[in-house]
Amino acid sequence: MVSINRWPLLLGGLFLAFLLFTFWSVRQAISLVSPVSDPDYYQSGQRYHEDERAWRAAAEAGWQALLSREGEVLRLRLLDGDGEAVSGSTVDIKQAGILGGTPTSWQVSLPEVAPGIYQASAAELPAGPGELILAAAKGEARLLRRFQVNAPHWKETRLR
Repeated sequence: MVSINRWPLLLGGLFLAFLLFTFWSVRQAISLVSPVSDPDYYQSGQRYHEDERAWRAAAEAGWQALLSREGEVLRLRLLDGDGEAVSGSTVDIKQAGILGGTPTSWQVSLPEVAPGIYQASAAELPAGPGELILAAAKGEARLLRRFQVNAPHWKETRLR
């Protein structure tokens, strides 16, 4: 009796099954759209981001921040483009790096004491020159400004 070597047939069949499954998978991937994904996902994200940026820029346009230090009190007047007070905002001032030549950690929230006027104690503010960040937010609109402090006491500073 003649013995037939089955290994080449089994390997050939396995290879053929692999090719058929690969062809079927590629055809499915090309012809069908997944019900889970949005075909315009990237464009939708871009439109949303542009709309959000435009809205924020429009809300922030014209805001003015007038910052002063009177003794140990930091006072901020927040005005819109028409010169009207911006009420109901959250305002924070924090250190931006090294202040007075030494690394320190400093941040203060300024509560609203009158319409558009925010103030807090500046007792912890290190003396000397440095850079601070003012962050004011109302709803989705945000105003971020960096400014230099060159002396322990400064006159009113306009941050645009």
